[in-house]
Amino acid sequence: MLSGEPETWLAYLHGQQIDNLPLLTSKKPRYSGFFLQVSKFIVFLLWDLCLKQPPELNRSAKFLVFAGTANQMDSLDQTIESLKERGEELVCIGDPRLLSDKDKGKNYAPCQLSVTDIARTLFLLATRGLGLYRGLKASHPVSVGWYFANFCQVYRYLSYFYRVLSQVQPEFVITANDHNVPNRCMLGVAHHLGINTVYMQHASVSPLFPALRVNYAFLDGQCALDTYRECELNQPDTAREVPIPKVILSGQKKHLRRTNRPHKKVVGVAFNALDNAEAGIAFVNALADNGLMVRLRWHPGQAPRDTEQYRRAFVNSEQVMLSYPRKEPISDFMEQIGWLIAGNSSIHLEAGLAGVMPIYYEIEPTGRPDYYGYVKRGLSEPAASVAEVLQLIENTRDNHRPNADAVRCYSSTYLTEWENREGELVAECLGRLYTGAELPVDVIDFEHMVLKCSEFVPQTHQLAVDS
Repeated sequence: MLSGEPETWLAYLHGQQIDNLPLLTSKKPRYSGFFLQVSKFIVFLLWDLCLKQPPELNRSAKFLVFAGTANQMDSLDQTIESLKERGEELVCIGDPRLLSDKDKGKNYAPCQLSVTDIARTLFLLATRGLGLYRGLKASHPVSVGWYFANFCQVYRYLSYFYRVLSQVQPEFVITANDHNVPNRCMLGVAHHLGINTVYMQHASVSPLFPALRVNYAFLDGQCALDTYRECELNQPDTAREVPIPKVILSGQKKHLRRTNRPHKKVVGVAFNALDNAEAGIAFVNALADNGLMVRLRWHPGQAPRDTEQYRRAFVNSEQVMLSYPRKEPISDFMEQIGWLIAGNSSIHLEAGLAGVMPIYYEIEPTGRPDYYGYVKRGLSEPAASVAEVLQLIENTRDNHRPNADAVRCYSSTYLTEWENREGELVAECLGRLYTGAELPVDVIDFEHMVLKCSEFVPQTHQLAVDS
């Protein structure tokens, strides 16, 4: 399998897009240097060793689901519950570090290694590690010293998923990510074993994503489909047996309640890992100084040093309230605001779906403004300064609803019978795909939509990393 899709493609972000990700090359990791990277990899390998494997993995199931992050879990939850209600047999696997939350972990068995997994992993490291080292050293200055452990994770996840998929023997594997190492390894092993692969989009996509290669892709809407057509160059030129997908536009998968009466007195501000904390604090203070009540929310994977700065700055403020993303669901956050201000973040779409007006404002200039096209397609209103933000809020106090057509471009089920039932729709489609019955929605043959690679001109973008 590695001859068709080598380590630098399975570790896609670090292997193929590192030059387009300033976050990966601007901050030196805590453990740098080749020997520290190898040591880190082996320590974490042994840390995840479990002599007694979860009993769920010792039985067969029609569906095997994998989630590597909290955002992926949110997108998969409704589909998992719907499949269970239909009486389907399924096995769900998640990163053990996420499963301490009882609500999050109730459906999932931890992704833990057996002795055999570790033996296979170390064998791959011993036989392929030197070649990987040489290739990375020649490709990018920081690939070895900063990220060699990330590339070695390929060996770990290939070994793990080869064992698990061989044991469970599912008809379908389901994931909500196609560019992180564990997800790509699972998809690769499933293709190798002839298992149907299912991808459920969990956030807005960009032209830097890998080429869409699964059996069935449940995309949010037409915008995602158009974007994935641009990603066809993002695949290895080696011979590999991977499917070109059947695409189903099934709407945004996270459950978001739509508020009929958005709060007219509170402005929501959302930051992500690319936003500068000091500049963000200054922006929130500027809004508060102009008499606005602000509810501040950061990304669930935000660096602790950033979140600590936000807490110190506003914990005693009477005008700024903090929304802790690991405690407060996104729907609860949206119900308490009338406007959502953010830069390059998928939260604009979540605001639109919840009936909150999104405003696009960059805390600091980026190399790729309007990265997801929210302004271009009319979903978000643009503002270039604090003064423009304030004017937009003032002008829309009595009517701050998002553009319905723009929202539907990103989530095809918006204002239809399937809205907030997207997980049920996916489960219904999977059941009918298994039996060969007609689906309740159209299926798009992606193979006939793929543009010739010569029509594409590679561009430099930034990628919002799924943390």
